[in-house]
Amino acid sequence: MSGATQDPRLAAEAPFDVERETVTLRFLFSTEDPVSVDALKKARRALIREEATRGRDVDEPSLEEAVFSRSEILWEVTPDQRPWCLQKLEELCRRANLLLSEVEHH
Repeated sequence: MSGATQDPRLAAEAPFDVERETVTLRFLFSTEDPVSVDALKKARRALIREEATRGRDVDEPSLEEAVFSRSEILWEVTPDQRPWCLQKLEELCRRANLLLSEVEHH
């Protein structure tokens, strides 16, 4: 009797694609001032450029995937990505506020 061999049909099949559970994070803006909204957009673009330049970890969410509107940000992520998203949103707000303070001083 020869050694066990793997059925080639099974070896060639792709693994199952398991859907990962997601949550939608919702962040509301407390302003509709055009200057503030512009600062938020500029900060977002800068962070997205940085993600593209340095690359992202395998499961790291991108700000590019977040949906921005005039009053909120919606971001569909996996539960384990939530802490990353909160850090990115904190950095987004910090940078937008920095841009606003620069505008106020000029």
